[in-house]
Amino acid sequence: MKRRLTLEAKDKRLGYILIAPTIIILFLIVIYPLSYAFYISFHNMNITIPWKGKVFVGFNNYIDVITDITWWKAILRTLYFVIADITVGITLGLGVALLLNRKLILKPIIFAIVLFPYVLPPIVNALMWKLIYDPDYGFLNGILYQLGLIKDYIPWLSKTSLAIVMLIIANLWQGTPFAIILFLAGLKSIPLELYEAAKIDGSSSWQSFVYITLPLLKPIIYILVVMKTILTFKIFDLIYALTGGGPANTTQVVSMKIYNESFLFFKFGRASAMSYILLGVVMCFVILYMKLFEEKKEKVG
Repeated sequence: MKRRLTLEAKDKRLGYILIAPTIIILFLIVIYPLSYAFYISFHNMNITIPWKGKVFVGFNNYIDVITDITWWKAILRTLYFVIADITVGITLGLGVALLLNRKLILKPIIFAIVLFPYVLPPIVNALMWKLIYDPDYGFLNGILYQLGLIKDYIPWLSKTSLAIVMLIIANLWQGTPFAIILFLAGLKSIPLELYEAAKIDGSSSWQSFVYITLPLLKPIIYILVVMKTILTFKIFDLIYALTGGGPANTTQVVSMKIYNESFLFFKFGRASAMSYILLGVVMCFVILYMKLFEEKKEKVG
């Protein structure tokens, strides 16, 4: 009995030793930075005046951010990105996935072309679109001019009315393949017998899609909505490389606002407060999605 207990104690000790490196790494790269950011969000911390050190200001940073109209404008711009990514990205992803789920000639090549944007590093994607949108020698102006659709070259990223739309298109080009992959996996998991039984009962293709495909893809739609919301709320590299938040701050989303507060104005306490407010906003959206999908589940049941 004693020997058995000794072996169990040794096994536990070995387990703790094996997971210790993971816990240490998680603490160093996740827990400590998050905790320190939360700590400095209650302080005024400006590295341009280091002799003042960290001055405790309580909730002043949070109040300043909440009462700042430019912050809420950045939130609204980010929501514009999120809505476009969810509605257009998921709809387009499902449509392409339905096409790729059929028997097609040269299907592997088509699949590789469709997924190509997803494997590109974000900064490479951003620089590529910068060349496409270039007002002087960009591909977009060139092709539209050759087709006679425009008379003069358009500065796509310099116009306040067009810049955010151009950014959304570039973001969709890279983000939609992720939706295609998930939808394809979901479509492959649906038993063909369900469609065959529905066909025997006289269901049309549209009815099969509405009453079989969509309900069975709801878990994937939920995952996509949550992930796209989180990823789009923190979009940064694309905007930084293409517009830098301009022109006239019309593309300054939340991540750009936080970046500017940190590395242009050196207000790290205020930037940390922004980050935690953003975390709260994203959590509210995730909770809302959970409630919406739970209600739908109950109604279906």
